[in-house]
Amino acid sequence: MDLMRNDKGFTLLEAAIALVILLIIGLGIASLFTYALGANTRADDRELAMTIAQKRMESLRTIPFNTQTRMLDISVGGLKATLPEGVTETVENAGRSFIVNTQIQDMSVVPLNEPDEGSPTSKSIRISVTPAGATTSFETVILNTQRSTQVVGIN
Repeated sequence: MDLMRNDKGFTLLEAAIALVILLIIGLGIASLFTYALGANTRADDRELAMTIAQKRMESLRTIPFNTQTRMLDISVGGLKATLPEGVTETVENAGRSFIVNTQIQDMSVVPLNEPDEGSPTSKSIRISVTPAGATTSFETVILNTQRSTQVVGIN
C-alpha cells in the first residue's frame, strides 16, 4: 500500500482563484460592452441630428432671398432675422426627441440714400440640433451658411 498519493488535478483553492480571475476579466468585458452600447446610441443620435440640421438648412436655402421674403418670419417661409437666442423647437425623428435652434442674423444692409435703405442684403444662418438627452456639447450638430442678395450692402 502506497501512502503517497499521486493524484493530479486542481485543489479547491486553485479553482477559486481561477474563478475570481475569470470574474474580474468578465466584469471588465461587460463594462466595455456597456460603454460601446452608449457610444453607439450617441452616434445614432448624432447621425439623426445631422439629418435634421441638413433638412432644415436645405429648406431655408430654398427660400428665395428677395424683397418679399427678407422681412417675413421663418414660420411663414421668410428669412427675417431672429432674436439673438434664435427660434427653438422640439422635433421628433425615429422615436427620439431633438432640440432644434435656428438663428438668422442680418450681416449687411442697403446703404443710406438708396432704395430700400437699411434693408438686409446678406444674412448668416445657424442651425444647431441637440438630442434631448444629450449630456455633453459634443453631441450637438451645428451648420452655418450665409445668404446674400444681388444688392450691394454695407456692414
